Amino acid sequence: MEVAVTTDVGQVGRQNEDAWCAEQLHRNVTLLAIADGFGRLHGASAASVALDAIREGTRRELQAAIPPRSLTGADVRDVLIASFGQANDRLLHSSGGDDDHVGAASTCTAVLIVSNQAFIAHIGDSRAYLFRRGELVQLTTDESIIPELVTSNSGLPQRARYRPVQPLLMRALGIEAQSMQPKVTHYTLHAHDAILFCTDGAYRALSATDLQLALQQKDHPAEWVTDRILTLSRAAGSVDNATVLLARNATEHGAPSESKTDARPRGRSFAAAVVAVTVALLLGVSLMWNADTKFYLGSDPAGKVTLYSGLPATVLGVPLHLARTTFRVTAQSLPSAIRAQLEDGITVATPAAATSLVSAWQSKAQH
Repeated sequence: MEVAVTTDVGQVGRQNEDAWCAEQLHRNVTLLAIADGFGRLHGASAASVALDAIREGTRRELQAAIPPRSLTGADVRDVLIASFGQANDRLLHSSGGDDDHVGAASTCTAVLIVSNQAFIAHIGDSRAYLFRRGELVQLTTDESIIPELVTSNSGLPQRARYRPVQPLLMRALGIEAQSMQPKVTHYTLHAHDAILFCTDGAYRALSATDLQLALQQKDHPAEWVTDRILTLSRAAGSVDNATVLLARNATEHGAPSESKTDARPRGRSFAAAVVAVTVALLLGVSLMWNADTKFYLGSDPAGKVTLYSGLPATVLGVPLHLARTTFRVTAQSLPSAIRAQLEDGITVATPAAATSLVSAWQSKAQH
């Protein structure tokens, strides 16, 4: 997967209120997201606070969902809804807001990709698009109203008559005490599909054709495409914070990597401020592996006690674990209480601890 981001503070504000996230949660599970907020919490933008909560919440909810050992599409949907709810609560509580006062709020569009299955959670007017075989399709629906919007016959804003107008959000995170659920949709991705994210400052002045033509430039790296889209947007009159995130070959997760998040403003030179994460999901393999891998003892299909790394779960048929060591001990030879624990997975701190535990079982069995 090739990921690139271009972000720009624009001309209407001193700080960039946009934020983005690209993180591989497992070898076959990747979270991509973009957000556009207003209000700051202890120096951080509302958008970055919301994305931090969603990223942390998604990780936590995936782990809390075990058991059951196999998660369905409905389970993944519930995970995203719960993480968005946690982001909503964090914005409200951190800003001191309530139903009568909004201290900080944010849009958010997140895509959780499990193998080749994409789950899109959306609230507000930041957009996600699917680019497949040269054609661009918008995956989300804007939840905002633009006063006196002039549209073409296709319903898209006419660039020639574009005027910078502040959209009125109909839904956003952080505006109601009662958790506002995102709209969640599900798509099956094909090989070579790309997913494009844009905040409204990036897409508002452009037509779908502008975006599609930029994406069709396959000979250029992803960072060139994201920079090109933002350059076109500025030339068309957009002055607001703007962020463009592009993930090419979205079904190729690569190896686990560090989380990539940012909301840094660009300088006057577009080229000097391109925020690129090309092949980001191939970086930091050993760091992520050692920092986030969990170990547990279970049994393999043949019934032998096995040390696994990862989580004792399967999401949409994609295992979130790898077998590390298979011991010469069968689960059937152990006491029923231990067999029951093995079915759920017995957490161990290190491989050495696992070896010591299995040796103790063997010693007791011999006596």
